Amino acid sequence: MNDTLRKIKERASRTQSSVALEQDASLASVRRRHQAAWPLLQAFAEIQDHFVKIDVLKRIWPTDYDRRPDRAHGLVIAYLGGDEAPFGLMLRIPAGTRVFEVQETWDGRLLYVSARETDGARPLSWQYDTPEPWLDGF
Repeated sequence: MNDTLRKIKERASRTQSSVALEQDASLASVRRRHQAAWPLLQAFAEIQDHFVKIDVLKRIWPTDYDRRPDRAHGLVIAYLGGDEAPFGLMLRIPAGTRVFEVQETWDGRLLYVSARETDGARPLSWQYDTPEPWLDGF
């Protein structure tokens, strides 16, 4: 009986430690992706209060563009990864969305991904190993 209880306790402690290790690895990945996306987030912070052209707003919201925010921050759908450690942006564009995101591969490499989805068309996606072309696309 004691041997069975000991085995159950050992299995439970191994499970708890593996869950803790997975959480630590996940947090490290999020932190790493956030640091890699920092130049993009900083660039957006510099332009977020700039005006968006009326023609662009009309193409995004044809019926009520005049009641929508006319600054760049009004185009943000979401900060990918949450507010604490974002690793990308999802923006409204005419007839769709545009995503700029840092992803991590299974082997630990960082990929800088840009994707555009438009209504009625195939999604387009670009992946870069370095941040420069990714930031140029922004």
